[in-house]
This record gives sequence, structure tokens and C-alpha cells, in this order.
Amino acid sequence: MIDWTAKWSTEHRAVPARYRMFPARLAALGFILWATLTQRQHVQFGTHGVGLLAAVMLAFCAAGWVVWSAGIYLAPQRIGERAVIVALCVFGAAGALLTGLDLPSVAVTFPASATMSASVRFRVRFSLTIVLTFSVIMLVTTAVSGANPGTAAGYVGVLFGCYGLGLGRHAQSQRAATAEQLLAETRRANDEQAHAAALAERGRIAREIHDVLAHSLSALTVQLEAADALLSSGTDPQKAHNYVISARRIAREGLTETRRAIAALREDTPPLRTLLRALAESYASDTGASVTVVADREPADLQPDTSLALYRTAQESLTNARKHAPGAPIELSLVCAACETVLTVTNGAATAPVTALASSGGGYGLAGLRERAELAGGSLDAGAHGDGWRVALRIPASARPLGTQRPDAVARPLVPRPGPGRV
Repeated sequence: MIDWTAKWSTEHRAVPARYRMFPARLAALGFILWATLTQRQHVQFGTHGVGLLAAVMLAFCAAGWVVWSAGIYLAPQRIGERAVIVALCVFGAAGALLTGLDLPSVAVTFPASATMSASVRFRVRFSLTIVLTFSVIMLVTTAVSGANPGTAAGYVGVLFGCYGLGLGRHAQSQRAATAEQLLAETRRANDEQAHAAALAERGRIAREIHDVLAHSLSALTVQLEAADALLSSGTDPQKAHNYVISARRIAREGLTETRRAIAALREDTPPLRTLLRALAESYASDTGASVTVVADREPADLQPDTSLALYRTAQESLTNARKHAPGAPIELSLVCAACETVLTVTNGAATAPVTALASSGGGYGLAGLRERAELAGGSLDAGAHGDGWRVALRIPASARPLGTQRPDAVARPLVPRPGPGRV
């Protein structure tokens, strides 16, 4: 069985509201015309004199009402705004004149409707000019026709009452438009903020992946190359086996470090001095190089993200030293002053031949360190120092937590900017 009620309801909802308003306006016009024609107070519609004038004014009211309704609700683009304004003025003025000729009159509905529509849709000065014009026409016509001026004054009050209601509706529409604009701007700002946060998160993940994998894989490569060289020469199988065992240990440590990096940053991270000493011991054990750690005390009130930036800087510096200065002595210094925290990693000249490991990497190491320093509110200096290389990270005590710096620093993509001889 077909549910005709549901079908009609669906089709009715599918029609735009402004289209449904046009028949309602025509119905209202028909009722006003019927009431005006049947009222017949003092003026009889006819073909000459005042009766003809009243009939012509009523025709103008009907024609202007139809054009006005069609221009607003049916075909606004085809009719145009100027035609709508002219139609509104025509049926409002004609209605005001018709009302003044035959008081009291239902025809006052025409200027009242025109007044309210003008106050809702037009600027205050223009709409006030319209209502004053309608009032003057009504009062002058009343004086000429000899009708009761008190009734005309009451009808003028009706016009200004409609004008006030229209202004209230206009203010409400303005508030709604402002609220909608603010909502759109808020959504746009939220989208931009989410986009910036996504860029910052992608940059953070890229830095974590590079720092963890570059350190672990470079150490793993050194151990495996040494084992391969010993096995190829057949001179010391036991030492080659030890290198393989060391490589396995490094792989496990790298896996643990990767899991730690993937997890969210936690407040219960080990003290920075402990992490730096463990990093130095691991590097010395893997390479046989001398690593000296100078750390006078643990930084006080250090943000976890800032502590991570210091640790990653030390880790990347050791990775670069492993690549470009194998066997070089390294000094890792952490100085905690009242105004700033300074981490300095200095390596001397290489004491072993540089391997193919030096050509690996894509230049993201120092670029990532500089970006970490900026996000932590500090600065990074890297360059030649004597026969070796030095990396210095300075973070002021007043630095903000990582990720709260200016938006351009957060959203800037990671671009390779290798220093001289560094990756």
C-alpha cells in the first residue's frame, strides 16, 4: 500500500522554503483584496473620479505585491533587487494613498507590510525614508479627503510599530549572521590548528625515527662490517663472533629504544645525567673510543621534552662521530647554570680509517637537531673545532616546553641542511 501522506510530506520538504512562501504571499494578497473590496466605507470603486483613483491604486497594490513576492521568494536573480525595491515602494505608497482615501481601511496592510519588509532588508536610513514617505502620503490624503485625522494618526502609529518590529528582526538577523561568521572562522581556525598540530606531530615522529634508527643502525653497521672483515680474512673467528654478539645486543637496544620513542613522552623518564652516562658507556663499548662525561649536576625543573632534546642531541652527535671520526676521543659536557642549560659534545680527529658508513644518511641529522633546539626554545651551534667537531645546544631556563613555540617553527618541514662534512 502506498503511503501518499508520507510521499507528499517528503516532496513538500524537498521544496525550498522560499518557494513555499510565494503561494502563501499570494493567498494573503487575495484575502486583503477581498477584504478591501467588500469593506466599502466611504469610497466606491468605479470608472471615474475618486472611485477610479481607488481602483487604480488597488491595482498598483496587487501588481507591486506580486512582483515583490516573486522577487524575494520565487526568482530573485531573474527579477533583480532594483525591481523588488521599486515594487515595494509602489504597493506601499499606493496602499498608503488608498488607506487615506477610505478610513478605516484594510488597505493599511500594504504600507505596513512594505514598511516591515524594508526595515528588515534595507539599511536603517533607507527604510526610515520609506516609512516617513508612506506616513506623509497617508496624512496628506486624509487631509484632502476630509477623513478623521485621529484614525490616520493611529494608522501612522501602526506603520512605525511595524517599522520597530522590522528593526528588531533585522538586528536578530545580523546577530545570526555574525554568529554564523564567527562559527565559520572558529572552524577554520580549528582546522588550521589541527593541520599545524599534524605537521608538528609528523615532524616529531620524523625526528624520533631518525634519531633512534640512525644511532642504532650506524652502530650495528660498524659491528657487522668489522665481523665481516675478520671472517673474510679468517684471522680471528672468535673476535668476529664477539662482534656479532655485540651487533645483536645493539639491535635489541635499538628495538627497545624504538619502542620507547613510539610510546608517548612520559614524566617518569630517567635522569638526564644517567641517560648520558649510559649512552657514553654504550658508545665506548661498541667503538673502543674514549668518551668522557662531564656533568656537574642534574638540571632542575627540566621539561621532559627539553630533556629529550638534550639527549637526542648527544645521541646524534655520537652517531656523527662514529661515522666521520671513528676512534676519536669524545668529551660530553652538561653544564647547568641558573640562566641556561648547555650541552656540548666535542670530538677530536679520527684515529681509524673512515668507512663507507660516512656516506650514509640523507642530511637530516643536524637539521633535525636544529629544529629540536628551536622547538625547545634554544639554539644549536655545530662546526669545526680544531681537528675535530663540536656541537653545542643551549636552552635558556625560561624556555617553553617543546611544541609551544611560534607556529612557523612548529609547522616548518624538516629539510636536510648538512654542515661541512657532517650528515
